[in-house]
Amino acid sequence: MWFPTPRLLIFMLLYLCSLPGMAQEEEELWLLVPDQKQRLRQAVEQYQALADSASWHTFPSTLLLRPGDSSRYVPPLQETLQLLGDWVAEDSENRHQYTPALAAAVVRFQARHALKPDGIVGPRTVAALNRPPAQRLLQLQNSLSRWEAFSKDISQPYILVNIPDYSLRVIDHSAVLLDMRTIVGKPAQPTLVNQTDLHTIVFNPYWYIPNSIASKEILPILKRNPGYLAKRDMQLLKPAVLGGYTKIDPWQVNWSKVDASGFNFRVVQVAGEQNELGKVKFLFHSNVNQYLHDTNDRHLFDLDRRAFSHGCIRLQHPHELAQYLMQERSGLTEKRAERFLTTDKDEQFVRLKKPVPILIVYMTAWADPHLGLQFREDIYGYDQPKQVTME
Repeated sequence: MWFPTPRLLIFMLLYLCSLPGMAQEEEELWLLVPDQKQRLRQAVEQYQALADSASWHTFPSTLLLRPGDSSRYVPPLQETLQLLGDWVAEDSENRHQYTPALAAAVVRFQARHALKPDGIVGPRTVAALNRPPAQRLLQLQNSLSRWEAFSKDISQPYILVNIPDYSLRVIDHSAVLLDMRTIVGKPAQPTLVNQTDLHTIVFNPYWYIPNSIASKEILPILKRNPGYLAKRDMQLLKPAVLGGYTKIDPWQVNWSKVDASGFNFRVVQVAGEQNELGKVKFLFHSNVNQYLHDTNDRHLFDLDRRAFSHGCIRLQHPHELAQYLMQERSGLTEKRAERFLTTDKDEQFVRLKKPVPILIVYMTAWADPHLGLQFREDIYGYDQPKQVTME
């Protein structure tokens, strides 16, 4: 399967953007990435001024506005959106009417906060509007600090995973070549930030289930039904006398005498339709057992909030990433790369000839390609003000 080179993609972009009627969504995917440091510094100054201002409008959590409605909260909504740059004031005979033009400004605000862009002011939109500038300022300051630390001397191409945005992007020649949704670690088992290199692709991988998952989540099931492993294409292994592991029958274990602290087994899920890692995984240098991988739970990508994993990063379009890496960084011929991409053999490893830098960052604020400011929920609480204890 052929994948256009980055340089060719740039020329294709320039040509497509010159065509009339180019869809807005397609344009946004390919626009050049702005200078984050400079734009974030400007945003810090902007929100510092807002935080220093005398007042900030807040709205009741029960507020519900649809186009055509009238409400006393329309004027303060206009003022708030004007301060944030989403609304340009217009003359109106009825200043309390929620007009289509104001709804369009709300849509812009919603899009910048990863909310459903429907123009309806409801609970989640109200919560975002009520967030005071001082909190947004803290998000901007933290994101600027994190980006300065992680992006220093980064070479292109690179892979950018932004945890609170649930996204992965491949950046080359300052353009976004791939853009996909991700599923990240739940707050109790967070995906860790990292600046490292992606070095290996594994096709049809086995899942070597971490002991923490096997002992806490699978062991209680085995106590009730040892046949669970066979139904899930899983194998039970125990340490061998001469080293390594040997396969055993889970029905021969007295599970009533095994607890989590004494779980001295290894559980492996072989490649196949049930495998939790899907058809491909991507390895990068890390001090913990985290990596990128495919998933069978495709429906989860339709959700706005996607912090469900044990720390690994699940990809919406893993084969597109594998295809790009095989062509651009593997050093293999096109024919050999195609064989790996279509193989049905288990555990096929491809070591990249040129590892790709990968940034796994935690940025709840950044500048988008149109130089607007994007904000996301602080899913891990990293932006909360640090508590100072008195001794």
